[in-house]
Amino acid sequence: MDEDDLLESHPDLMDPEWRKHAKTDAWLGAKQDRKKVRRQQRRSRPRNPRRRWWVFAVFVAILAVATGAIVLVGHRSSVATPPPPNPTKVSQYAHVDLARPYANTPADTWPKGIDGITSPAPAAIGSFKAEAVADAYAKARQAITASGLDPAVLVAHDPKGFLALFAPDQRDQLAPRLARKPSKDDGGFSSYLTEIADGYHLLDAGPRTFGTLTARAGDKPGELAVDAKYVIAYAFDNVHPESLTSPNEIVSFLRADQTFVVATGPHFTDASHGLWIDGGQSAYSAVGCAAAREGYLAPGYANPPTGTGTGGDQDAPGYYDPKYPVPTLDGCPA
Repeated sequence: MDEDDLLESHPDLMDPEWRKHAKTDAWLGAKQDRKKVRRQQRRSRPRNPRRRWWVFAVFVAILAVATGAIVLVGHRSSVATPPPPNPTKVSQYAHVDLARPYANTPADTWPKGIDGITSPAPAAIGSFKAEAVADAYAKARQAITASGLDPAVLVAHDPKGFLALFAPDQRDQLAPRLARKPSKDDGGFSSYLTEIADGYHLLDAGPRTFGTLTARAGDKPGELAVDAKYVIAYAFDNVHPESLTSPNEIVSFLRADQTFVVATGPHFTDASHGLWIDGGQSAYSAVGCAAAREGYLAPGYANPPTGTGTGGDQDAPGYYDPKYPVPTLDGCPA
């Protein structure tokens, strides 16, 4: 018997159930083979050129956006930002704007009026309670305001309000000196008041201040001292601002170290109770020198064009920053 007859007469092939399962398995196997062939055909089939172009276009667009962002960031980082004003120097050559007269000077960020002169929170000092220290700070601020910020003194040259702040005995000492008209023989500014020279006017920006007050026990029993270290900046008007080449032609500075003393208690007579000035020193910069010699404040543009003006010592840092000593020169030739 040949092999084909033996295969057909095999008991499993003669079983109807086995034949049914065999047909099913064969059909499933053929289906899987067809899926495998289709996958292989897809893999070997050339890609759609339109799809390839679309993917490439998206890639180029993303690359362009990324490159543009990098270039923009690099450009921004490479642009030099203008440096902040030097806190101890006035630019010798800079645009002058009467609407912003303190630009390009240390006073550009200083508060207007007395607010730039600060003090720590009042605290007890020796036998003086915190309330007494607060009162001493207030008296020192009133004296600085009256001497260098009040229009009554600056413009009207009237010292009565300033004198009223002091103890009676101190007023008696100050009144004769303040009543005397400044002269060239006196040499320089008044030691107590800032008075604007006739013919010059301050801008509406007003004076600005920068400084500190520090309280301590005085040298004598019953004395509470306040050390004041401060600067006042004054901005002057000018009818021809287009001709100005530097803010130091319209902005003048007063730098002062003063000690105020409040006297109280049985060690002093009633007429000596109150506020005293216990010494100090001051200097001005960027001023009209002719007016300065007579004890008045005028702007730097008042100096003759060929004059030395404020001089090379003007930019000593002590003119603008109270942490430095008061300069010994006023910026004007002798």
